[in-house]
Amino acid sequence: MAYPHIDILDWGTLQPLFDRLQAAELTVETAGAWLQEWSDLNAALHEGSAQINRAVSENTADAAAEARFNHLVEDIVPKSSTANQALKQKFLALSDYVPAADTAMLLKRFRTEASIFREENIPLETELVKQGNEYDKTVGAMTIEWDGQVETLPQAGLHLHERDRATRERAWRLLMDRFLADRARLNELYLSMLPKRRQMARNAGFSTFRSYMWQAYNRFDYTPEDCFTFHDAIEHEVVPVATALNQQRATKLGLTTLRPWDMEVETEGEPLRPFNDVRDLEAGVQRMFNQVDPLLGKHFATLRDGFLDLPSRQNKAPGGYCASFPVSRRAYIFMNAAGTHDDVQTLLHEGGHAFHYLESARQPLVWNLNGPMEFCEVASMGMELLAAPYLAQSRGGFYSEADAQRAYAQKLRGIITFLPYMAVVDRFQHWVYAEAPDNITATDLDAKWSELWDRFMPGIDFTGLQREKETGWQRKGHIFTVPFYYIEYGLAEVGAMQVWRNALHDQAQAVADYRAALALGDTRPLPALFQAANIRFAFDRDTVGELMRLVSGKIQELTTPN
Repeated sequence: MAYPHIDILDWGTLQPLFDRLQAAELTVETAGAWLQEWSDLNAALHEGSAQINRAVSENTADAAAEARFNHLVEDIVPKSSTANQALKQKFLALSDYVPAADTAMLLKRFRTEASIFREENIPLETELVKQGNEYDKTVGAMTIEWDGQVETLPQAGLHLHERDRATRERAWRLLMDRFLADRARLNELYLSMLPKRRQMARNAGFSTFRSYMWQAYNRFDYTPEDCFTFHDAIEHEVVPVATALNQQRATKLGLTTLRPWDMEVETEGEPLRPFNDVRDLEAGVQRMFNQVDPLLGKHFATLRDGFLDLPSRQNKAPGGYCASFPVSRRAYIFMNAAGTHDDVQTLLHEGGHAFHYLESARQPLVWNLNGPMEFCEVASMGMELLAAPYLAQSRGGFYSEADAQRAYAQKLRGIITFLPYMAVVDRFQHWVYAEAPDNITATDLDAKWSELWDRFMPGIDFTGLQREKETGWQRKGHIFTVPFYYIEYGLAEVGAMQVWRNALHDQAQAVADYRAALALGDTRPLPALFQAANIRFAFDRDTVGELMRLVSGKIQELTTPN
């Protein structure tokens, strides 16, 4: 039963639909149709929520949009969560139900979600969602003044690519000063979120918020100890490579030491300027996707009809994301483009998420769309690498042949420098949520971030910039809005590099394997999804070291004059 025109902000309309499902006779014979009707109702809720979140992201100063958002999270989400919990319990009580292959994982997720659900956590979740929106509003409103013009943070970030070092330093200090102006406000916000998260864990019977989130995120296939194994692999196999890259950067820039404002500037030639208008970004990425795979190109074309919001502007939420609309079967991409190569990479990345949803849309149940987050990020990061051969204008992209190779090498260097940063963010959250005392202070948070930065991010001189270094955690939105979500990016990067390794040997087959795995949605365990893409779910020193050697060799190939 489809619900294409349901008003999700009217509980008086929604409640009878939940009540109908709760009252229906549920047997093994009727389970399939009942499950589909429940799925259709949740699809309508998901789509309506995505539309409301889209509006509040696109304009954080829109009072009407914020009012709808607050009504959603304060009234509708708590009631629908309780109603969905009752339906899960009804479904799980069907003891003689034998799931088909495509519903076995769904049943496992339902059991986990039902086991940790607590009614008393609903108001805590509501407050935390609203506080996450407060973080977005605070950062989205940030601007600097540059030569008499007001610039958003992404726009101001363009100056970090300038060849003139004094210009870069000036821009970096202005950006940091703008964040530091809200330092106390962000400290207060985060420290007010932590007790709520810990209380949620205790309410559900867990000693730490980490243990609670492991279940909430359905992390069935790896443990916290596995994360530490991954951190160890990064420290020993990636950090030395990243340190060597930093040394090469300093040499090419003619510097004895790198300062934080030296990390974005091109060491070869002028900054890459792939587009001046986001319409050119959109059209260029369309051509690239057409080259990667014609069907994926068709998928992206559907987004260009009102489902892209690309340019940076004041009062727009920070960052970028992809949302899905499961009733209308459309995806939506949100980002803050300012004219850099990073914007190209972001749109390729979010395009991969969109393709994951659209490829998995053949799954009839809404809960089986997309997949576990660790594989969702393989979809996005893998697409960045699958599209890399098409960066040149001659192959659909934006650049001359030389600049395309430069951009390709830049992407690969970005993987090397990202993984240590990912380890900082993830290890920081392990400490916050499983090791730190309940009476943690902002000073403690700053000290731990600084310690981890020094462990994983050597080679950048922060002399005289301790405040800027130690408050780096405030500039990572995930820490505020999606707690304990970041290891997914690292695990997925290892998977994406394997997709890319396959593509170096046979691009067409690698793309076919990639699409086949996306189409499975969330119907298989994480290692099986990796296997479907012809890659391994692994994160030990041997695996990471082999991939680092491959990436380093390709960078050497791309940057060696013919």
